[in-house]
Amino acid sequence: MIFYKLIGIGLAAAFILTSCNFASAPVATASATATPMASPTPLVPTATVSAGSSVTETSTPGSTATQVATEPATPTTSLTAQVNPGMNAYCRKGPGTDYFSITYLQAGNFYKVIGQNGLETWWLIQVPGNVTCWMGDPTSVTQGPVDTVPILMAPPLPSSASSFENTSHCDPVLNTMTVWLTWTAAQGATGYNIYRNGSLIAKLEAKHLAYTDNAPRGVNMKYQIEAFNDYGVSSRQTTRVSACV
Repeated sequence: MIFYKLIGIGLAAAFILTSCNFASAPVATASATATPMASPTPLVPTATVSAGSSVTETSTPGSTATQVATEPATPTTSLTAQVNPGMNAYCRKGPGTDYFSITYLQAGNFYKVIGQNGLETWWLIQVPGNVTCWMGDPTSVTQGPVDTVPILMAPPLPSSASSFENTSHCDPVLNTMTVWLTWTAAQGATGYNIYRNGSLIAKLEAKHLAYTDNAPRGVNMKYQIEAFNDYGVSSRQTTRVSACV
């Protein structure tokens, strides 16, 4: 009897232990409100396209195509007023053939224009050596804004000598011919050139207003006088002498 009681007590203890092993532990529950993250909005650069510019479309895989403006290249050189003589020509101290020449220009070369005479027939140009002079070739070719260069005053030339006269004496015995030339002063002159039949026979200071020539016999003679200054010469005055026979 005691034996059966012990068995009952053991079975009860085993049941209790089994019940303890299979007990579920309390599960803690936590509620959390999760806010889904918003997808980032892709930033698209804004391009301002100016008139005359080109636009290039670029894209990468998975991205939105964008526009890139490329400005046109700005020219680095500007037009310069230039003139090219059509033939070899003298370059002078002023706009006219009465002015002294400074240098000689080669046809085919372009020269920078810095002024003109107002008629666009003579150009003040710059030549090597930082020298300026006037060119007036009717066959010249211009390029650039030559019509915008300033109109410049011509340097002053002397006036012509007036009252250019002669007296002469023919001496057949001595076989001589003497010619006396006289003239009135020319305004702005620093001197005078005297020519006989086209050849220069005397160069005189401005203070001289007369000249004596021991001329050849048997020749008709044409005398000419021109006044000059630092820039050029005046037009010539003429007087004639008959041959001494």
